[in-house]
Amino acid sequence: HKARYHHMCDQYFGFHANPGGGLYVLKNAFGENPELANVLENSIVQNGRLKGQKLQDGSFISLELDYDGETLYFAWTEAQEAREPFRGDTNGKWFVQDIFDEKGIKSYWNLESTYHIFKVNLDGSGLTQLTDGPWNDFDPCVLPNGRIAFISERRGGYLRCGARPDPTYTLHGMMSDGSDIIPLSYHETHEWHPSVDNDGKIIYTRWDY
Repeated sequence: HKARYHHMCDQYFGFHANPGGGLYVLKNAFGENPELANVLENSIVQNGRLKGQKLQDGSFISLELDYDGETLYFAWTEAQEAREPFRGDTNGKWFVQDIFDEKGIKSYWNLESTYHIFKVNLDGSGLTQLTDGPWNDFDPCVLPNGRIAFISERRGGYLRCGARPDPTYTLHGMMSDGSDIIPLSYHETHEWHPSVDNDGKIIYTRWDY
């Protein structure tokens, strides 16, 4: 479903997502009787904060197939417009960010209001959460060496223009199990849509002032 805030930056904030939709495969797509299959119909999250739950009443973006065509990566948010700040752990690893929307309602980046990256087998098995926290993580891209490139706000920083707080999201990388998350770009403004060129280089889009 389209985001409620139609801006190239803000539409990727989870609290602007319209809940609904899902992950589907069209079987026999070019035959006489194509069949729509719900990938997550019987899928339960295997790990992390959402372990034992289904991904429902949220919103999906950024689908990406592995090279074997059997594993699907995607971003999902609970799409909650939070009213209370996420307070984080005691060492300051997680922090509070806030925003005022066009109605003057204060919202916060937290676990339930941001996108996180998951993977699942196309048969619905092995639903695994790879990232979590009060940051929007999305646009996963499988690299030839087995790592995952993705877009995240974890680097820190804010957009220079605009009357609202607007965290910058840039290119990051991680292992395929969600470990060893590192920034790949320290660019000051937003980046999107990593892909892999034929020679193995990452190509992507970014905003330059």
